[in-house]
Amino acid sequence: MDKSIITGNFSKSAISYDDHAAVQRKCAKKLIDLIREEKFSRILEIGCGTGIYTRFLRKTYKDAHITAIDISEDMVNVARKKLEDENISYMVADGENIPQEGKFDLITSNASFQWFDDLAGAIEVFSKALADGGTLCFSMYGPETFREFKEVLSAHFGRRQWLSSSRFTSFQEMESLIEQYFCCSDTTEERLTSEFFSLWDFLRDIKHSGTRGEGLGSSTLLGKYAIREMERTYVEKFGSIVATHHVYFCKARI
Repeated sequence: MDKSIITGNFSKSAISYDDHAAVQRKCAKKLIDLIREEKFSRILEIGCGTGIYTRFLRKTYKDAHITAIDISEDMVNVARKKLEDENISYMVADGENIPQEGKFDLITSNASFQWFDDLAGAIEVFSKALADGGTLCFSMYGPETFREFKEVLSAHFGRRQWLSSSRFTSFQEMESLIEQYFCCSDTTEERLTSEFFSLWDFLRDIKHSGTRGEGLGSSTLLGKYAIREMERTYVEKFGSIVATHHVYFCKARI
């Protein structure tokens, strides 16, 4: 993954992100449901984005100190403006290089780990940054994300790894990594779908939510004619402009 491209795309979408983050909001609610019965006093949120999940954490853990980090300064600035709180520390930082500020009771993240260069190394670091009995709880995207669009791209331009999601970690590999460093865990995978009026709407949505990752590259230009033809293929194959988000949910304890 080219993090400079990914960071740039998220930064460009910082203002529009919340209007195109319906799936991310669903995932944030599910994460909170996984942990709401527990008590945490020191929380590290990785990939806070515009603060959608941060709000849920603040509402659920009113007395906890939250350290919220994101690799995009523009995203952090939006989150800070939306939710200023003396017990929330916002930082611009790469989630693979977390702040060393003592131990955390909870390390959590909503839909960011798929962008890591070294997920295995990050999981090991997180396990060492948790206090005894600490919890890691996260969601992340899997390789079937936008599988419909990938099929349509392949039908028109040939087989290759068109989207960043093709390189996302498999569910089995993620489970194996967690089992190496955590004594007990609960992992599940879901396929959440969204439907769009047109292919243009889908492309606009992934652009403004930052989920296009590295994009298609400058060598692939989607003009009006190409998009019309791809939309026809999309509907023939899938009945409508539907998009799958392949999501893993994990709760693990040291």
